[in-house]
Amino acid sequence: MQQYYPLSFFEKFINVDLQQASTERKHPDEQFYTQAVKDIINEKSKILECTGKHLYDLRKEKQIGWFIQQNQRHLVILMDQVATGLPAESLVDDVMPKGKNTWLNLYKIIYLHLAELLAYLERKFERYLDINCKVPPSYLLKAQAKFREDVALLKAGFLSSGVDEQLQNVVFMPFLQLTKNNHIGSLITYRQLHYLTEMNKRLFQLLDASGEQAVFPQKLHDLLLFINFNNVHYFEYWCIMTTAELTTFPTFREKLERLMFLQKKISQATQKPSFVYNSQRPPLQHKMQSWLAEEIVYHKEINATSGGAHLPEELSRWKDFKVQTVFSVSQIGHILKLLLDSGIYVNKNRAEVLDFFSYFFTSVKQDRISSNSLRNNFYTDSAAVSESVRTILTQLINLSKG
Repeated sequence: MQQYYPLSFFEKFINVDLQQASTERKHPDEQFYTQAVKDIINEKSKILECTGKHLYDLRKEKQIGWFIQQNQRHLVILMDQVATGLPAESLVDDVMPKGKNTWLNLYKIIYLHLAELLAYLERKFERYLDINCKVPPSYLLKAQAKFREDVALLKAGFLSSGVDEQLQNVVFMPFLQLTKNNHIGSLITYRQLHYLTEMNKRLFQLLDASGEQAVFPQKLHDLLLFINFNNVHYFEYWCIMTTAELTTFPTFREKLERLMFLQKKISQATQKPSFVYNSQRPPLQHKMQSWLAEEIVYHKEINATSGGAHLPEELSRWKDFKVQTVFSVSQIGHILKLLLDSGIYVNKNRAEVLDFFSYFFTSVKQDRISSNSLRNNFYTDSAAVSESVRTILTQLINLSKG
């Protein structure tokens, strides 16, 4: 099958004819300008007419995809070349120039017709496009203007919703970086621009739907996980935030429970399919899962090597805690004697057991039980106390039968 190069006219006209003529003359003569505009329009119409027929003849998906992507990339290169002869403000204006025959107007006419051809491919053959192809200068300039305006609005909303400055800087960093790119020769791709456009839209939706200020930051984290915002700075922020949160839990058990809850929540989180901030890095969900798994192992090992020992802050939690009972001191002493004599409690040092119960238990009649009082009742036999304890145990037996 004969090869079909639809953009050969534009390539020669831009790189040879136009460059040579603009170098020789300060302004294009009327004949050159009129004929050039006529040829540009005719060639564009010819390409639009012939492309569909050529693709029908190709039939094979792989060949169609190759043709569309080749012409997409070729159009962007040509638009980049033409954009070097145009001011930035001219590229964001889609109005076809009229009036004077100037090189500036002719460059603008060429650019707009190339943009029309690219828009045709994007509209008709979206699924074949190369999402890693760089975007044309006009696309980037329009996105930069929008993101500058939107980031200012979002920052104000985030500040009033309780999002800390560091997280704001991380979230808005990709938008601000994009606005600093030079529109000529920039390497911003369709994928990157699409991601930030979608992210921008969802940030506004989240802000509009936000309820209580206290829950908004968590909703923001949920959204960033949903859209797979695997930015390295955000992952570092999340790790530091989670580590700081763990310090608020006084016991190993509570730390582990929190880590396992986060692991479960993140593993079950829904993600937007085939959507990623940086395609060269692992998904955010996988990074979080891996980090949490390592933290859980670490805390378990630390707890094991310390022999289950408690940290000072863990012990302080129980300093003023008391188990409140309906038992009298004499009943507590008798029950402890039964449990120790029967071997149910296996502690060898009975004095320590009595001290423990005197410190952490209260009786129905006393808020504080002295060690001596409990020890006296432990070693004193009383028929009345034995009878009252048997009654309590009988009630427990009956209760356990259901």
